[in-house]
Amino acid sequence: MDQKKTTQRLAAKKESLADFRGVIPRLLKAKKNWFWGMVVILSCLVMVVAGGCFSGANQDNSKAGSDESMVSDQVTGETADAVPLPEATANASTPFDTSKIIYYGNISLNTDNYQDTFEKISSYAVELGGFVQDSGSNYASEQAGVQNNSGFLTIRVPSSKFSEAMTQIQTWGSPISANVSSTNISQQYADVQAQLNNLKIEEGRLLEYLKQATNVTDMLAIESELNRVRTEIDSLTTTIKNWDTEMAYSTIYISLYEKRLSATSVNSPFSEIFTKIGEGFVTSINLILYIVAFLIVLIFRLIPFAAIAGLGFFIFWRIRKKIKGKKASQPAQAKAEDDKTETKN
Repeated sequence: MDQKKTTQRLAAKKESLADFRGVIPRLLKAKKNWFWGMVVILSCLVMVVAGGCFSGANQDNSKAGSDESMVSDQVTGETADAVPLPEATANASTPFDTSKIIYYGNISLNTDNYQDTFEKISSYAVELGGFVQDSGSNYASEQAGVQNNSGFLTIRVPSSKFSEAMTQIQTWGSPISANVSSTNISQQYADVQAQLNNLKIEEGRLLEYLKQATNVTDMLAIESELNRVRTEIDSLTTTIKNWDTEMAYSTIYISLYEKRLSATSVNSPFSEIFTKIGEGFVTSINLILYIVAFLIVLIFRLIPFAAIAGLGFFIFWRIRKKIKGKKASQPAQAKAEDDKTETKN
């Protein structure tokens, strides 16, 4: 009877040991899945940090661009403040005036004989009643590295002759490009004219006050205000005169390039090879430095995540070691118990 009980007890122990041994693989498998889950999470964190570095650089560039636009807006605001704001009644009542339009033309031209075309355009501007406002030439020179003759002219022609001049100039060569733009200043012109008229009325009143002044203090105050008003009158008068000139004489910008046959000149691809090599070398060095700087920043950003990952790995390693120790000790304990049971029997 005792032997039967002992046999049943041993069978129960073996069954519980088998169940425990089945739990250990499942536990190890769960730990292994947890470990790979941690690896995936850390990989995602690395990708997020790397994306943050690049997006940070783009944000810096966009911030620099926004700062430049803010500066330009401030400059525009200062320029607008230099001219007093027009009255609301003038804006509402001023019609669209087609005579207050400033025209600009731009022509790029290839020509067989640069000097001849240059002189033709200069003479033509004078014939139309205009003039050459600005010009310049670059002549072919082996020492200077200039292959072809080229230059530019800025001419002013009467606005009534603008379309005729644009058409005629393009017939003296092979046009590369030609475009026309215009600016309607009818509203601005009317506003400035209204301000000028108001200032002249104010000037007349100040002159009357100056005649009626009886003491030096009042005379000095009136003269100071009169000087301010006259300064504004001079400024607005100059603005109107400049607009009148711009409307009366349209501007045409002309770029000239002399064509050369390929048989008369040789363009060597090695003429600037050392310069290109130097530029490429400098570009590569800059790229390497940028990558190194990016990696340094990335390493310091990943230090907190590496510390957390190291702690997690240490905990996993200790648990796994403890489970392995228990697994190794259980067969020895079971064998000792079997031996003890057999000895009793």
